[in-house]
Amino acid sequence: MFNSSPIDAWEGAGAIFNSAGSGGLWIWFLILCALVVIPVIAAIAHDNKADREHGG
Repeated sequence: MFNSSPIDAWEGAGAIFNSAGSGGLWIWFLILCALVVIPVIAAIAHDNKADREHGG
C-alpha cells in the first residue's frame, strides 16, 4: 500500500514556481497592506464621528 506510487525515480522531474522572480509577490503584499490599513482608517474615522456626535 505504501509503495503503490507509479513514480520509480525523480530524474527529470520539474517544478513550477508561481510568481517567482515577478511582481506577483509585491502585488499580494500591497493588497495585504490595503486590507489592513483601510479598516484601521475606517475605524478611526467612525470613532471620531461618534465622538463628535455624542461628545467625549
